[in-house]
Amino acid sequence: MAGDEFVATGGCLCGAVRFGLREKLSPVGFCHCSQCRRVSGTGSNAVLNVPGKRFQWLAGEDSLRRYETASGWGTAFCAICGCPMPQPTPDGARMFVPAGALDGDPALRLAGHIFVGSKPAWVTICDDGPQFEAHAETGAAGG
Repeated sequence: MAGDEFVATGGCLCGAVRFGLREKLSPVGFCHCSQCRRVSGTGSNAVLNVPGKRFQWLAGEDSLRRYETASGWGTAFCAICGCPMPQPTPDGARMFVPAGALDGDPALRLAGHIFVGSKPAWVTICDDGPQFEAHAETGAAGG
């Protein structure tokens, strides 16, 4: 990857953890499952799905802490400021990158909403993006 330029960079609130993406930015997806709501502390988790080989930690990887569930899914966060950080899929092939951790305003497109069947009543979806009761690709039940 030497010589490749980053199309986007991001990091945590305190600046200890930094990362770069060498990939055209994927549309942002909003997950409303219970696990993503807890990880983000909000009504949904806005993430980009990026190939792992196109992702690079730039600084502070030693400041990351991770929590994994029995199924292998989990979360990563900065141990100093607590900000959610990119997390690999269980097989390591992809990274889920929190959209809010990206620098600036990268003009992301909307992919849609998954696990809307798990969405709490107090959350209103205010866009015209596609909505899926469970996962868009597998139809698996939400958390």
